[in-house]
Amino acid sequence: MTFVEISGIKLVRANVSIYRYHRATGKRIAANPDTHPEVFFAEVKLLEAEAMAGVSAKLDPLPAHLGGLFALYRASPEFTQLEKVTQGGYQRAMDALKTFDAKVLINIDQLWILKVRDEVYAARGRWLANQVVAVLSIVLGWGVPHGIVATNAAKGVPKIGRPKKLGVANKAWRPEEVDAFFKATHDLQGGGSGLRKTVALAYYGGLRKEDVVRVPKTARSGGSIDLDMMDKNEKELSIFEAKRLTAILNEPDQIQMGRAAQRNGHKVGHRLVLNRLGQPYSTDGLDSPFNRIKRRLVKEGEIRPGLTLHGLRKSLGKAAADAGFSENDIAGALGQAGPASARVYTQDAARNQGALRVLKALSKRK
Repeated sequence: MTFVEISGIKLVRANVSIYRYHRATGKRIAANPDTHPEVFFAEVKLLEAEAMAGVSAKLDPLPAHLGGLFALYRASPEFTQLEKVTQGGYQRAMDALKTFDAKVLINIDQLWILKVRDEVYAARGRWLANQVVAVLSIVLGWGVPHGIVATNAAKGVPKIGRPKKLGVANKAWRPEEVDAFFKATHDLQGGGSGLRKTVALAYYGGLRKEDVVRVPKTARSGGSIDLDMMDKNEKELSIFEAKRLTAILNEPDQIQMGRAAQRNGHKVGHRLVLNRLGQPYSTDGLDSPFNRIKRRLVKEGEIRPGLTLHGLRKSLGKAAADAGFSENDIAGALGQAGPASARVYTQDAARNQGALRVLKALSKRK
């Protein structure tokens, strides 16, 4: 009998039987080389090919399609270290592009991205259309140094501009408009206190919506609110509690937790802003009750159309600029990364003050 030694085969003896396993794949070889050598060698050959295919996949994991690139990016530190709210915004764009998961990367060009942008705009609006362009640029740009794509085809693709008929985005609220909102929510049953605290934190503290819903009750201390890990810039921020802000934050929460919820052990949340069930708002969950009150006030002529929650934060920046504070001061108060972010407020204030001086000086002309 001729014995042929085959590398990569592991013999396992169990009682009087011998079993053979292919080391690279870990799979058992069914055929017996003593009785059916041709079948045995054919099975080994197939397993060797399977092992080689696995090695090739490990050596060349680069995706060829858009869906694969998205999956690889979502697993990267550049994505996993983003704030949850930012991840959610990116994911909305990827979901909008889900039908293009099989799009070959080398076939992605600016003309295709423009076409997709316009299709998303027609179906779902300007924000998502522009978000699709932004996320494609981020992900394709990430793919260039990783050797997945040669160029960032989305770079330079224009976004869709805001229609001029909509006016200024996120207009600053007037004091009387803030008063109207406070009045409308003062005796509101079911979540009125949460909405009042939301508006107070945005108007007097300059907080973004994403930060309002995250403020813990323990952040309040000695007449100030001390925060860290702010949404965009991860800066520490200390908010001085204005007298009215303190009064509103001290108001008892209007919680309507049912008996069933109490029996099930539901507890009041530890956040500063809570909904009518005693739980923290999500960023999207806050929009619905806020917009409901806002629409009612617009209909009653109490506030102007087009006001937003972010406009409350803008009110603080505008008031600070009108009072003569520096860009660095304003950036610090708003938790912005640098003074350049506050320039829009100081430029508007300078323009308005300059216009006022001109008009006053020329008001007595004949």
